[in-house]
Amino acid sequence: MPGIIIGALILGYTGYVIYKKVKDMKAGKSCCGGCSSCSSKGKCSSND
Repeated sequence: MPGIIIGALILGYTGYVIYKKVKDMKAGKSCCGGCSSCSSKGKCSSND
């Protein structure tokens, strides 16, 4: 039973992280240092 609970928590957190990352990318935010070498540079709000 504890394994199922821990697995569900990990799965829920992973889902949240993926959701947050997609939401930030759509909003034009990213964690990269510059858009010139970024694979998502077409989605950036400011192109370097």
